[in-house]
Amino acid sequence: MFGSIVKMLKKNFSKKNSIKQSPFGRLESLHLETFEERVTPTVTPVLANGVISGNILLGQGTEGVSGVQIVLTGTTTTGRDVNVSTTTNTTGGYAFDQLLPGSYKVSRGTPSGFFNGTYNANANVNLAESQTITQNLEVAGITAPRISMGLWSSGTKISITPPTAGTGTANGFTMPTYQTLGTQTLTKGQTSYVDLAGFFADPDTTNTTVNFNTSTGNIAVTLLDNQAPISVTNFLNYVEAGKYGNDLFHRMANLSGSGAPQIIQGGQFTVNGDPITGFSDVSTYQPIQNESNDTTRPNAAGTLAMARTSVLNSATSQFYFNITDNTTALAGSGGNGTGYAVFGKVADAASLANLNSFTSQYTAQSVNIPTSSQPSNTLPTVPVLNGVTPSGAFPIGAPENQLATITDVSFAAAPTGKLTYTVSSSNTAVVTATLGTLNGSFSPNQLQLVAGGSPGNAVITLNVTDNRGETIIYRFNVVVQ
Repeated sequence: MFGSIVKMLKKNFSKKNSIKQSPFGRLESLHLETFEERVTPTVTPVLANGVISGNILLGQGTEGVSGVQIVLTGTTTTGRDVNVSTTTNTTGGYAFDQLLPGSYKVSRGTPSGFFNGTYNANANVNLAESQTITQNLEVAGITAPRISMGLWSSGTKISITPPTAGTGTANGFTMPTYQTLGTQTLTKGQTSYVDLAGFFADPDTTNTTVNFNTSTGNIAVTLLDNQAPISVTNFLNYVEAGKYGNDLFHRMANLSGSGAPQIIQGGQFTVNGDPITGFSDVSTYQPIQNESNDTTRPNAAGTLAMARTSVLNSATSQFYFNITDNTTALAGSGGNGTGYAVFGKVADAASLANLNSFTSQYTAQSVNIPTSSQPSNTLPTVPVLNGVTPSGAFPIGAPENQLATITDVSFAAAPTGKLTYTVSSSNTAVVTATLGTLNGSFSPNQLQLVAGGSPGNAVITLNVTDNRGETIIYRFNVVVQ
């Protein structure tokens, strides 16, 4: 899902989200470390805005024939195979729009009751970007069995019902969508964010597998790109921005407050120096929509999930691993969509063993994690290497290997699929539309809408580009009241 790989990300702790689950108390911030960057491939974007249209005519005349199946096949310049169909409308017309440039073949069927004849049934078409081509095809006349000699000789008027008409149109290329992005309504002066990862998907997206190089060994995780697109995209944005370098597992706890650890959590803090000189907070993007599903993605042992506060849609940079089965403990009180969002699974037995090793090699202890924003920041369940007794200023001045950390994260295989966007507003006096950046306060897939001081309407135009450079144009309205 994410372009070619360029950098290895380093460990990081971050801070802002907590996972709080009544009656199990506070599950402190969940978060993950940095790993290799996702880099948008160097491709030339091509718009899916070509059109092949025409009519199916009777014989060599001008009469259109409804209900004729039309099939478009071919290969785009981006290497995608196309095979779509439609049925001519009441006037015999058809159109394939939203086409990428490429080489195509248009073929017609023969409706029941018509001759196949010798008339042209198909045509080859080379389509350039933004081009519109008209291609008519023909069918022969009505078949003899439809007309009896007796009726013909008697001069009786014959009424023949044409084949059932279709819509006559079909899209030659579309981006898969998770939900429809419709009209947005704002009040004057309001700022709103739309996470585009929840609406559009790259057609080539498959599950991304990443390797966490931790202090107990490698943990391979398969991300659930299509099942939890907002969470996965959010996570990979932090990774690409390098915000998870030198990540600290800052919480290892039992959800009920006592007993064997059930989760291990990270992503709130970055470790500075070795020996440790301090910690840094991870800067966060705008919170994301919760994507929990207790039925298809429960908090089972060996899963990776987003941490958040008691506020439903509050997750930012933090994550946690489920060491044990927490399906019941972290289930939503109101059903699916109200729990904690799982977005990955430990990929193999060796990785699961390394995850479980945290519970045998580390003990949760009360440790001060000072940052510039919180100089006195004591956390009660920080994993500390067995045999180490925190004292004084610990862990300041201690070797980094006395804490549970993630050294780096890398891709197990080249990821597939990544969407990028450009945006414009038809009336910036009514609303401005801005996409975020990797180093900003909102991410590249988070769209900021800022309403002006006067009511009105504006059309927002998005260019959505996939990993191959294939681009669709999507428009929606914003109403400022």
